[in-house]
Amino acid sequence: MLRRIKGISTRKKGGRLYLIVIALLIVVGVMATMDIRSSHTETGHGLRKENFHSSYAPRISYVVVQNRPSPGWCRMLLSSILTNVSVVTLGMGGWYGNVRRWTWIYNYVWRGEARESDVIVIFDGGDTFFTETHLREDAMKYFLATTPSTPEKFNETEIIQGAMTPPMLFTAEVYCAMPDIDIMVKHPRNTPPGKCRRFYERAFEASTRTGTRAILRMNESGRSYLNGGGVIARVWALREALEAFFRLKKQWFIWRCDQTMWAFVFLWSVTRPSNVKPKLFLRRGIMSLDYETRYFHYPYGKVIKRGAILHFAGSSNVWKETIPRYLSEMSWFKALKNSFTEREAYRRLLETTSVEIHSARGAFRYVKLGTVCPISNVSNPNWLSGELRK
Repeated sequence: MLRRIKGISTRKKGGRLYLIVIALLIVVGVMATMDIRSSHTETGHGLRKENFHSSYAPRISYVVVQNRPSPGWCRMLLSSILTNVSVVTLGMGGWYGNVRRWTWIYNYVWRGEARESDVIVIFDGGDTFFTETHLREDAMKYFLATTPSTPEKFNETEIIQGAMTPPMLFTAEVYCAMPDIDIMVKHPRNTPPGKCRRFYERAFEASTRTGTRAILRMNESGRSYLNGGGVIARVWALREALEAFFRLKKQWFIWRCDQTMWAFVFLWSVTRPSNVKPKLFLRRGIMSLDYETRYFHYPYGKVIKRGAILHFAGSSNVWKETIPRYLSEMSWFKALKNSFTEREAYRRLLETTSVEIHSARGAFRYVKLGTVCPISNVSNPNWLSGELRK
C-alpha cells in the first residue's frame, strides 16, 4: 500500500514538472514572437522597415519577362553571364501581354525576399544585351549613392533641386509613343498626328512653371520621352509606383500599352492636372527618366559608349546593321570573336552555368543554359550578330 502511494506521488510530481516546463516554453515563445514583431514593423505601405544602423548592403536584381525561349533572349543571357550578371526570367510558359507582365513583376516584388532598400532593374529580355562590366558597376554605384534608400529618406524638395536622384527611372528615348492616349485624354475628331508630343509639351511647360525640370524636361539630346522597356528602381519606390499603375489600370477594361500607362503615371505625378482623380497621382519626385542614358541606352544615331543595357526596340529587321556595330564595341564580344582560347573558356563556362526561370504561376527552378539556349549558337559570334527573333 505504501509503495502504491509513493508511486502515485512520484507521478504527480512528474506531471507538475512537465506542466511547469510547458508553461516556461510558452512564455519564451511569446516573448520571442513579440521581439520578432517589434523588429519587423510594417510601414504605411506594407513594407518592412530597415534597421538604419545595420550594415546591410542593398541587393541589385535584374529581371525580365519572357514567356518562351528565343534567340534574342539567349543573346541577352550570354551577355549577362560574360559580364557577371544574374538575370531572373519571369512568366515562362504564360500568355504574354505588355500590361499583363506587370502582374508577374508585382507578384515577384511583393512575394520575394527583397527589402525596401534593394534595387531592381527590369528590362525587355528579347531585344537587349549588357554592355561593359565597368559601365554597369559605375551606374549602380551612382544609383545607390544618390537615391533615397527608404520612404523615410525620400525628400521631394531635394529631388526637385537636383540634390537627390529620383528612386525610379525609366528609359529616355527620342521617339514619343502613347498608343492608348485616347483612353484618358479626349481629342476632337480629325485631330492631326502628334498627340503624344503635344501631351508631353504641355507637361514640359507645366514643369517649367513649377520649377520641376530636374525630373521632367525637354532634354538637349532629344531623349525626352518615356520608353517602357527599361526601369531601375528602389524596391520601395517600385511598389508605390505599381499601386498607382494598377489604380490607373482599373479606369479602363482593356489597356494594350504599358508604356502609355507609365507615361500617364509619370507626367501626372509632376503636373497633377485638376481634371484627373487624385488617387491616380504618384508622389512627385518618385519617378523620372534616365536622361543621361547611364542605365539604359536606346541606340540613336552614332555609336555612344554609354548605358549598362542596350535596348533595340521594335522590329529586329530595323537593327540588322546597327546591332553588329554595337556588338563589335563590346570587350566580351571581341574576346569571343578574336581569341580561340577565350572562346573555348567561355564555352566551358556556358556549359556549366544555370539560369533562374520562374513560370507564369510563380514556381521557379534553375536550369542549365544549354537546355534553353544551344551553346553552339550563343558561343558563335556570327550567330550573335545576326537578326535574332525576340
